[in-house]
Amino acid sequence: MSRAPHRPRPRGRRSSWRRAALCLSLLTAAACPKEPPPPAPPAEPPPPSPQVADLGDQIFDAWFAARPAQATAIGDHRQDGRWPALGEADIAADLARIDDSLARLEAFDASGLGPSDRVDLDMLRNELLLQRFEHEVEKPWLRSPMWYAHLIGDGLEDLVSRDYAPVAERAQAVAERLEGLPALIDQAIANLQPGQTMQPQTQVAQRQLDGLMALLDELPARLPDAPAEALQRVEAATGPAREAVQRLHEHVDLLLPEANASWRLGKENFQRKLALTLQTELSADEVRRLAILEHAQVRARMAELADELADVLFPPSRKRAILRSSSADPETTIIAAVLEELSNDRVDPAQLRDRVETTLGRLDAFVREQGLVTLDDSEVLEVIWTPPHQRGVAIAGLAAPGPLDATKPGLPSFYLVQPVPDDWPQSYRDSFLREYNNFMIEILSIHEAIPGHFVQLYYGKREPSTIRRVLANGPFVEGWAVYAEHLMVQAGYSGGPPASASPPPGVSKRLWKVMTDPELRAKAIALHGLKFYLRTVTNALLDHSIHAGEMDELEALELMVFRSFQQEGEAKAKWVRAQVTSTQLSTYFVGAQAWFRLRKQAEAQDGFDLRAFHDEALRHGAPPVHRLPELMASPAADEAPDPSADEPGLDEEPAGEAPDEAELVEETDPDPSP
Repeated sequence: MSRAPHRPRPRGRRSSWRRAALCLSLLTAAACPKEPPPPAPPAEPPPPSPQVADLGDQIFDAWFAARPAQATAIGDHRQDGRWPALGEADIAADLARIDDSLARLEAFDASGLGPSDRVDLDMLRNELLLQRFEHEVEKPWLRSPMWYAHLIGDGLEDLVSRDYAPVAERAQAVAERLEGLPALIDQAIANLQPGQTMQPQTQVAQRQLDGLMALLDELPARLPDAPAEALQRVEAATGPAREAVQRLHEHVDLLLPEANASWRLGKENFQRKLALTLQTELSADEVRRLAILEHAQVRARMAELADELADVLFPPSRKRAILRSSSADPETTIIAAVLEELSNDRVDPAQLRDRVETTLGRLDAFVREQGLVTLDDSEVLEVIWTPPHQRGVAIAGLAAPGPLDATKPGLPSFYLVQPVPDDWPQSYRDSFLREYNNFMIEILSIHEAIPGHFVQLYYGKREPSTIRRVLANGPFVEGWAVYAEHLMVQAGYSGGPPASASPPPGVSKRLWKVMTDPELRAKAIALHGLKFYLRTVTNALLDHSIHAGEMDELEALELMVFRSFQQEGEAKAKWVRAQVTSTQLSTYFVGAQAWFRLRKQAEAQDGFDLRAFHDEALRHGAPPVHRLPELMASPAADEAPDPSADEPGLDEEPAGEAPDEAELVEETDPDPSP
């Protein structure tokens, strides 16, 4: 999910998961596999130079003082009781703070610095330029009611979701923020003027503000054992805070009919922001070209695998009938038919979170058995429903503790699962569950949890450099999670057998054979891995076509559903996400390609060890992937990969010419469903 993950607390039953309970959660009776001996520990990364560290601390101190809620999320708790000041003079002062920090960087003598310090300075400069872009172009405090819903929700949630400090301190901070909330909302209402807000952000804010009201009501219960005096202060401030949020909600409702400000960045601004987001030399047009090429290659590999599974899932006569009944090309028809049949292995909406949770034990055991990356038993992961005030943008996500809270043991990470909305039409609900069937949940959990985001983020928080702990390159983070999907599939991951001894309703005997045969199940997971990766490639195309072009909802749905095999419910949710975010959807594809190149480069070195490579690559925070060779203790440091190199991913071969851009994005096949 996003560069700045949310940190909610579980609702209802707590879905904790630890290594100690791993064997009991496996669906087979076999004992936990013996973990291979770990490789020799790598040398500790060098600490940053005092001059660079001091400069970073000065810039962070000014940043955190100006943006206290963001400081809380990062793990700096000096500002926990405050909200940002958002009046016109305050906004101008914040821009001056950014310019002053950039001037400090320009005046700093970087000659003679080592690779680690050079990377730190570049990442710090890039972050400040992104903040300046927000001031000059995006101005969310004037244009996005959703920005305020996130600010308020996260600013309260982060105080109660984890025990980062004694409950008395956290309760005091909650009370102070509640007491300051009416003034913040008065400023929000003054800033958000009719005709100046963006429609998608205004619509999403309506639902998130409803969720925020629920959060306010439960805050006292989220502070167990807090001193009575502090709880009384929280309860006394809750009423005025609720009234203020209700005023904001009513204001947002009035804004919606006139919310006609453009939410598209435009080509020039998109190119500028994308360069800052990616931190590579790739241009927006180059990313789009590479994505178009990759889209064709992934579809070709999907067709080969789907054809193998079709011979198991369908009798020959049924397969011929499927091909005859569709006006789409045979490749599209077979892929769609196989995916549709496999989607019958799915759970009911209420079981979605539990299904995700049971997957984690299998993933952990497989990673250890195969020696893919060293896991840490002390890290805690909990599977929870996404809180209401954070829903409406992403289907799932990983919310880790703030990077500056790394020294506090036992703080959990949360695997967020968005429940199927109750107000969706039944057709949308069914479509969503077909998309997130049991095979897809395996891939999703690899991406979000093990060995994806959960593992990468707890490695990253141990980086000695504060600059690199706080700042994270999006392609590194999302690219690792996509690379992890490929890693597990290539290692032969096959999930687990069904919990029942006989086919459940809606599952044919042929599908049951796939579900119960480990080899066939691995193929089904691999096909969904390719489908998930095709979504990654499609994300980059959407990002460019929507924000640098004029793609509308119908064109976006045609690309996602008819060319990329997504269910309509997932595609509609992605359309919303693509409107309210920009450039983040490109990080998955660009980052995955960078990780593929880095892996190939490392494999060319003598004595390559896969687990040692992963352990070493993950322990440097989250810098741009093409900068890793400068930081890793490897001869590859002298051969840094070209970030604009056009290479296929791991074990990938070109699959003929790519379609023309217009053909891919603007033309569609007929409905590919059987």
